[in-house]
Amino acid sequence: MRALLLLVLCTTVLHGHAQLGNTVRHLLNGDPNAPPDHDTSYIASYRSNLTLSLLVRYQSVDVDIEQDEGDDLSFSANTTEQYGVGLNFKWLSAEATFNVPAFDDYDPALGKSRSRGFGLGYTGRRLWARGFWNNTTGYYLQNPTRWTEGWKEGDAPVTRPDISSKSYVLSVNYALSGKRRFSQNAALFQVERQKKSAGTFVVGLSGWLTTVAGDSSLLSPALVDTFQLASGFRQLDRTVAAFTIGYTHTFTFWKKGFITASWMPGLGYVHQRIGVGGTTELEGSGAGAVSEFKLGAGYNGNRWYTALTMAYYYSTTPIAEHLNLSTNYGFIRFALGIRFGDPGIKGLEKVGL
Repeated sequence: MRALLLLVLCTTVLHGHAQLGNTVRHLLNGDPNAPPDHDTSYIASYRSNLTLSLLVRYQSVDVDIEQDEGDDLSFSANTTEQYGVGLNFKWLSAEATFNVPAFDDYDPALGKSRSRGFGLGYTGRRLWARGFWNNTTGYYLQNPTRWTEGWKEGDAPVTRPDISSKSYVLSVNYALSGKRRFSQNAALFQVERQKKSAGTFVVGLSGWLTTVAGDSSLLSPALVDTFQLASGFRQLDRTVAAFTIGYTHTFTFWKKGFITASWMPGLGYVHQRIGVGGTTELEGSGAGAVSEFKLGAGYNGNRWYTALTMAYYYSTTPIAEHLNLSTNYGFIRFALGIRFGDPGIKGLEKVGL
C-alpha cells in the first residue's frame, strides 16, 4: 500500500513539473505547433539554433556636472577596451565583458581604470526586456586647465582613482506595430535575419540605479562657489523610473546586409541622495530625463554573422538650482558569431528554452 501511495505521489509531482515546464515554455516561446508568429516574408528565424559570439567593446563612461550656463566639469574613465562572449538561444541573450590588461591600449598618465559589464535579456516578438550592469573605477579630469587652479600644459593629469560608478539599467519595450515584420532579435543579436526593411514605434519603461562615489568630494573647495553649491559632495545615489517612446528600424540590402537604428527618449521620476561628508545627506525627488540610442550595421548569413553596433545611454537630473549631474555610458560593440544546432538539453525546457 505504501509503495502504491509513493508511486502515485511521484507520478503527480512529475506530472506537475511537466505541466509547469510546458506553461513556462509556452509563455516565453509560444505554441511550437502554432503557425509562425511573424511575417515570414520579412523575417527568417534561427531561434532554435544556439549562437555564440566573440565580442570586442570600446566604451566610454563619463560623470558630468552640468551647468545651465557655462562649461561642464567632466570625469572620464581611461580604459576603453573590453573583451568577452555572448550567448543567444531562443528568447535568451546573455553577454559578459571585462578588461584584459595585456590588450589594454591606454595612457598610463591618465591613471588606471577597471571596468566590468554583464547583460541579460528576454527578446520576444513584440515584447523585449534587457538589463545590464556596469562597474567602473578610476577616472581622470577633462580640461584641467579650466577646473584646476594653477594647472598648466605639461603638468601631470588630474586623476581620481577613488571615484567609482555603478549602474544597473533595465529597459522593457513593446512594439506597437501589429504586423510582426520587425525583428529585434535580428537587429541586435542576429538570432533572426531581417529579409526586408521594416520598423515600428516602441513604448517602454526604463529603470536606472546609479551610484557615483569618491573618497573625497568630487568638487574641490575652490569650485564650490563656481557651481553655486553650499558644499562639495562625495557620493550620489540615484533611482530613475521613466516612460520612454521612440522608433526603431532596420534597413536591409544585398539580402544579408543590414543597418539598424533606434532612439528612445524618456522622462520620469527621480529620487536621489547626496552625501556631503560625514553622516550629512541631502535627499529629494523630482523629474529627470533618460535617453537610449542605438545604431548598427552588419552581415547576417545563414550560419556566420558579424555586426558593429553603437549604443549610448544618458541620464541627467538636477542636484541644485541651474545644476545637473549626468552619467553617460556609451559603447561600440563588434561581434563575430556562429550558429550551432539545437543543443538538445532537456533541462532547458524547464525555463522555456
